[in-house]
Amino acid sequence: MYDVKKMFGDYDMHPNSGVNPQYAPAYPVEWECALRTVEVMTRVDRAKVAALLADTPFELVNDRVAFRFMASPGHTLSLHQGRMFDLMVTVAVRYEELFTQTHLYMYCSDPMGIAAGRELFGYTKKDCTYAFDEGPDGSISGRVDRRGGPLAEFRFTPDPDAPVVRLVDADEQPGGEIHVRRLPHPERLETAYADIVYRRTPLAYSEPRPGRAAMTLNASAFDPIAALEPEILSAQFMVSDVYGGGFAVEDRRLLKRLIP
Repeated sequence: MYDVKKMFGDYDMHPNSGVNPQYAPAYPVEWECALRTVEVMTRVDRAKVAALLADTPFELVNDRVAFRFMASPGHTLSLHQGRMFDLMVTVAVRYEELFTQTHLYMYCSDPMGIAAGRELFGYTKKDCTYAFDEGPDGSISGRVDRRGGPLAEFRFTPDPDAPVVRLVDADEQPGGEIHVRRLPHPERLETAYADIVYRRTPLAYSEPRPGRAAMTLNASAFDPIAALEPEILSAQFMVSDVYGGGFAVEDRRLLKRLIP
């Protein structure tokens, strides 16, 4: 018999979220981990980003796009792997009273994390394999592969004299995440249901450690992140020992139903 604590840590399944469920979700709603993030801040032609957001009601704030390579050791949705990994390609947006961010593209190493993100919050998560290797000198190198092919590679080298450029030029950075969550129509290529979901999880990043980054994005018809043609502005490394989710600790809101 499986030891649930070895699978999910100290988090229990909620009612209607069983092992082989008649109902979703099929994973614990509560989770936690540490977070180690290399953030490569870039500038992208604003028209390209606006085109990706054209079917959302979100207002784009600027022309910056953050490529965040995120290793999460001890992630309780991925205890069997030791850690989870995400690549988030992120922009700042406004929606009504919210100053927040949305992820244009997302890649995740764990199927449970993919399912949870897509079903609950409308994330664009796809599966990936990855490397995230930290050196004793503070350098970090890694890669993201999709279905056996290279998608992205990066290398971060600490440099105290390097600039730090954040997603916006202000002390207040956008908080939380917002997405249009969509359910495809079973009969034809259109959306059968859509709504707007916002979430904000506890997160306490360290001050960004500046550095220099090299990043290579590989062309792909199915994952066209290279088509953004980003110009690197800065790179920084950040750590948070506080990162977690669930009803008890998150601000979770279904803001508006769009379709039907």
